[in-house]
Amino acid sequence: MDELKVKRDRVYHLLKNKKLDGLILVKNSNISWLTGGMENRIVCTSEEGAARLIVLKDKILVLVNNIEAERIFKEERLDERGFQPVTNQWFEKDLLENLIEDYHLGADCYLPGVNNLQEEIKQLRFSLLPEEIKRYKILGKETSKIISRICKNIRPGETENEIRGRLAQNLWSKNINPHLVLIGSDERIFAYRHPIPKDKKIRKYVMVVVCAERDGLIVNMTRFIYFGLIPQELKEKLYAVAKVDASFILNTKIGVKIADIFQNTINTYEEVGYPDEWKFHHQGGATGYETRDYIATPNSLQIVQPNQAFAWNPSIKGVKSEDTILITEKGYEIITEDSDWPKIEINYQSNKIARPAILQL
Repeated sequence: MDELKVKRDRVYHLLKNKKLDGLILVKNSNISWLTGGMENRIVCTSEEGAARLIVLKDKILVLVNNIEAERIFKEERLDERGFQPVTNQWFEKDLLENLIEDYHLGADCYLPGVNNLQEEIKQLRFSLLPEEIKRYKILGKETSKIISRICKNIRPGETENEIRGRLAQNLWSKNINPHLVLIGSDERIFAYRHPIPKDKKIRKYVMVVVCAERDGLIVNMTRFIYFGLIPQELKEKLYAVAKVDASFILNTKIGVKIADIFQNTINTYEEVGYPDEWKFHHQGGATGYETRDYIATPNSLQIVQPNQAFAWNPSIKGVKSEDTILITEKGYEIITEDSDWPKIEINYQSNKIARPAILQL
């Protein structure tokens, strides 16, 4: 399968439906998607990068200044795949203005005089192609192994920021970009759903959360570590939240409404004795080229697509369960699972599913 051709065809179909001449892509997520993983960032925290793509009916233009043009076309091999450079000097007028005047265009962001098709473009990415799935699975396996290795070597007395530094270093060494790293410990795990790392020394309990990206694709996962005997109350809460996660995972099937999946999970929260916990933190949703393409709610209108990725992250005060899953005709596949990480077996409506346990050190 020609990945680029299939994606171009999806864009062309959108252009035809919207009666447009072309599409402007400025967001890194969409550029990575269309190009099969091009690295477009200069500033790692920016949604936009060095180049912008203009997808017309007969060609794809790459708008880029003289600083970046040679590097991008040489190292990203865009010329080999038929992309055409449109280059200006970095101090000259933006060439996009002329294109907006000459063509009837849509875009993945707000631009004056252009149709904002941000949501429609996002939907083009939902069903992953075989080449993308292959890259995604490799990323999931490598990331989960790195997380496991880092977690197993955490020691009491280290700070949350020291753990964050080691984790980021190990990810970057494999060309995996940490979009988010949360390290929380002890009372901070119970106080905050998003414990941003601090210079706090770890005592007994640690939570490690990552959103990690390579080739534009992002995996999301959470793990817990405890030093010494794990309190029974904590074990019970983890089992409860893992059962909620099982509800999410096992009910996520092609063609099912997200709102229906969410309602099943609300029922499961009530069943495990924590009926209101879903209100205190979002529960995750679709993922892929963004940490979340959308966050699910009880009123979500979306429907699960073939070969779509999800990262559900239900939480109960002090515990959470999160992995990245891929939904295909065969069912679900957990692509961030590490076979060496301890598991707990969950029974959910006559189904059994393994979810990550707390690692005891």
